[in-house]
Amino acid sequence: MFILRLLIAALVVSYLIWLFNTRVMGKSVSLSKIATWVLSATFLIFVVLSGLSFLVEGF
Repeated sequence: MFILRLLIAALVVSYLIWLFNTRVMGKSVSLSKIATWVLSATFLIFVVLSGLSFLVEGF
């Protein structure tokens, strides 16, 4: 359930970034490209923090 919440939050953030880029900045960027970058960054941060948690708490 935690992963689902993380996915929904990443998609909402992707939409907000896309909306800002198209409306305010006037750039022509696809939503799928922004969503891919945000989801990749979210997954990478999750893996790094999970790994650090595993190392700090021990085996």
